[in-house]
Amino acid sequence: MERLRSSEKRGKVLNLGRNEPRILVANRDLVLPGQPLAVGPIRPGDYVYVDKRGVLRSTKVGLADIREGEIRVVPLAGSYIPREGDLVVGTVSKMAGNTIFVNINSAYPGVIIPPRGLRGRTRAKYNLSPGDLVLAKIKAFDGVSAPLLSIEGEGLGKLVGGRVYMINPTRVPRVIGKRQSMLMLLKSKLGPEIVVGQNGVIWYNPKSLKHALLMEQVLAKIERESHVSGLSDRVLKLIESSGIIDPRGSEAGEV
Repeated sequence: MERLRSSEKRGKVLNLGRNEPRILVANRDLVLPGQPLAVGPIRPGDYVYVDKRGVLRSTKVGLADIREGEIRVVPLAGSYIPREGDLVVGTVSKMAGNTIFVNINSAYPGVIIPPRGLRGRTRAKYNLSPGDLVLAKIKAFDGVSAPLLSIEGEGLGKLVGGRVYMINPTRVPRVIGKRQSMLMLLKSKLGPEIVVGQNGVIWYNPKSLKHALLMEQVLAKIERESHVSGLSDRVLKLIESSGIIDPRGSEAGEV
C-alpha cells in the first residue's frame, strides 16, 4: 500500500497495462471509505468506485469480497435497497383499490398490482389481507417510485404459518453462504422450510419450539460473527452441541 501511495504522488497509474490486476487487500479484510482495493483489470462491484488514476476504492466501511474477477465491499451496516430480481419476504400493510402495499424492510414500500383478467386459483393467489406474509420478487425499481413486486412463479405468494427472524440485510450473503453452503447446512440440520429474503427477513417453519429457538441462536451467531472466517464450522458445532440434532443430522431423542 505504501508503494501505491508513493507512485500516486509521482502521478503514475499502476499496472493498467498488465493482464493481471494488483489486489491490495486480502479477501474478508476490513476496509474503510476511500481505501485503495485494487489496480488493473478487475471489475468494481457493489460499493466500489474507480478514481481518476484507475484505482479501485471502497465507498463503505465493510469487508472486501474478491471473487471471479470482481471486487466488492460488503457493508457492516446498512438498510435494504431494492434491486430487480431480488427475492424478498414482506408483510402486507394495506390495500388500496387494486393495489397491495407490502412492507419489505426498506425505505421504499413495495406494491403488488394483480394483472387484469385473472380467474379461479390464479386470482385467489392475490386474495391477501393486511398482516399476511408474502414471498415476492422485485420486478421493477427505478430508484424513485415504489418497487413493483411479483408473486407469479413457483414458490412465490403467501407464506402460511412459520416464524420470522430479521437480520441486517448486509448479513444475508453470510446466511446463504458461497454456493448456498450455509443455507444448505441449515436446511439439512434444522429443516428444509427456510426462506432467506435479500431484505434481511428470514421465514422458517420449525419442527418444534426447540428447533425454533435453536434457529434463532444460529442466525444471531451468523449475524454477530459474519466477519470472522470459519463460521460454518462454528455454526455446525453449535447445532450439534444443542442435543437436538446428532452429528448424522437425525433427531437426537424425543423433542
